[in-house]
Amino acid sequence: MGTTDFKLGYILSEMKFTCGHPRRGFNLIKYVFVTAAVLIFMALMVTQSTEFIKSHFKKIESTLVQGLQRNTYDDNSEAPELEPPSMDIPMPLLHKFLPNAYLYPNSSAPYRESILAFLHNPKSAGTSMKNCLLSITTELNKPTPTVLAVDTAHDVKVSRLNGFTAPSEYFMGEAVMGICDFVEDRPCSYFTVMREPYERIVSHYYFCKGGGEGWPPCDNTLEEFTLSLCSLFFRQMTMHLPCERESNETNSPWLCKDHVVTIDHFKTIEKEREATLQYVLSNIDKIFAVIGLTEEFETSLKLFENIFGEPFEMCQSEHSNSGLYMDGDDIQDKKGDRDRIQREAKESLMQNEEIQKCLHEDVMIYERVKEIFDEQKKILNGS
Repeated sequence: MGTTDFKLGYILSEMKFTCGHPRRGFNLIKYVFVTAAVLIFMALMVTQSTEFIKSHFKKIESTLVQGLQRNTYDDNSEAPELEPPSMDIPMPLLHKFLPNAYLYPNSSAPYRESILAFLHNPKSAGTSMKNCLLSITTELNKPTPTVLAVDTAHDVKVSRLNGFTAPSEYFMGEAVMGICDFVEDRPCSYFTVMREPYERIVSHYYFCKGGGEGWPPCDNTLEEFTLSLCSLFFRQMTMHLPCERESNETNSPWLCKDHVVTIDHFKTIEKEREATLQYVLSNIDKIFAVIGLTEEFETSLKLFENIFGEPFEMCQSEHSNSGLYMDGDDIQDKKGDRDRIQREAKESLMQNEEIQKCLHEDVMIYERVKEIFDEQKKILNGS
């Protein structure tokens, strides 16, 4: 089986080489195809032949997918390629973005000339970052950032794509993923701030209980609230609003679906959901130009400013929506004791097996994001 594997791999590589160089001659083509046919027939005679052939053709398919997804810094250098999904997954494969500037350094990468797209994960310093971008645009006399929220994504995207609104240099919101694919003539960078998932959901719940705006409603228990949201960041990574031109003509108008969709809108089996998670984990360092952490907000601002050149550090005092614990009848006696509330609530959730499964994707993503953040910080500090 090992010899067959080697020979067929060699023949397939020769096929690829010959197709790229048609003048290599008919004899080589004939030899390649005849030999390949014989070896494939031999492979079918052994026990694991089906999986063997499937795996080799999967590699060829992956090469084609990567070629379509290739994202360049400039005309002379290539960005890292996305790892292709192991199977068809219920999320769009992003095509346009600049990879993590710290992990994939390139002096010619146009981060400072790029459109910025901020993914807002609720109760993860997201409102602080949106206020920060508003302050930056005011300071630099630039157009107000375009907000892509779940309930406004359709109108905003249709208006933007059809040129009804002025071009924006900044996008922000929970439905921002995928917008870079529709930005023409400019590079585009995604960035975000993430928070430890259990702490995020506890903060989200009590913020709602205290009268904070947002979705979903919190007229239930913390456990019920958590199960209604589960892995929110993971769902945001799969969120998209399908758009296409009305016809094949270049100037035909853009049309978009009425509502955003996420992985939860599809009847996925566990294997598909896990494949989607692995796709995100394998590529999150390439999709986001920089990633911040809520618990290291000031350092995150420095990381953003260092790459994008915008005055993010002016926003160190703008940590909004932090700790609204008021007005909720069931937490009146706990007011002012935020740390204890969060610690006890987090411990309670972490012991619940149903919630462990519910938050599994976000926990896995957060662990990967922490690794990326630590590497970014080391490079920023020159260590």
